[in-house]
Amino acid sequence: MTTRLQDSIKRNTLADTVHHKLRGLLITGAIAPGEKLTLRGLAEQFGTSVMPVREAVSRLSAEGALTVLANRTVCVSCPNATVFAELVKIRCALEGLATEVACKQLSPTKLQRIRQAVLRFERQGTKPRPNPTLLSRTNRDLHFTIYRAAQMPHLFDLIEGLWVQVAPAISLTLRHATRGIIQWDSFDHHARLLDSLMSRDPVRARQAVVADIRSTGAFILKTGVLDTIDATAGPITAKTLRAPRVRRM
Repeated sequence: MTTRLQDSIKRNTLADTVHHKLRGLLITGAIAPGEKLTLRGLAEQFGTSVMPVREAVSRLSAEGALTVLANRTVCVSCPNATVFAELVKIRCALEGLATEVACKQLSPTKLQRIRQAVLRFERQGTKPRPNPTLLSRTNRDLHFTIYRAAQMPHLFDLIEGLWVQVAPAISLTLRHATRGIIQWDSFDHHARLLDSLMSRDPVRARQAVVADIRSTGAFILKTGVLDTIDATAGPITAKTLRAPRVRRM
């Protein structure tokens, strides 16, 4: 194997690793919408050169998760209300399918993991000041444990790609909108989902996850937070939310 080919394989592997890690941060809302990052800063954080970071960022940009600005600056994108509403409908179809399939083959270990995630989500969500990142991460663990259990990798990739796009909207709402405990319909939906999975009822399980997605989506749209986003601009700017800062990690 030539040195050039070895370098190419190594770079692609690093790019995949960076893509996976950065995608995970975006899905959990660990990087706030509108926050600016630099390729050099990301390279320092992940311990790589700029090249694999640039490739990973390019892929995430194509997925609609990031917007590349001037001077190698990267901004977390956020869908406007119209795009978000469309993504919610698609999520209902794909995640409903994954849940229905998974329900028939979930192992006792996976069911226990889902039950623990439901409890963690409720504990975090009922705190006076919930941690948005922890709440998003727990919610992701709950849903993704189910979707992976469907053992349909292509379907899972599609679902994950949708989450990358909607996560900034969810994060934005958690950070900037007041949501009282009586408005947390997700608690009831998660409880029904868990009960349906444990009783091996795929139809009810699908209905529960679809209701959860629709309820959360409706609340986010109702807050009006996404109405301030310019459909042609993509990411949130200082005019719509706050002055973005360049984060060198």
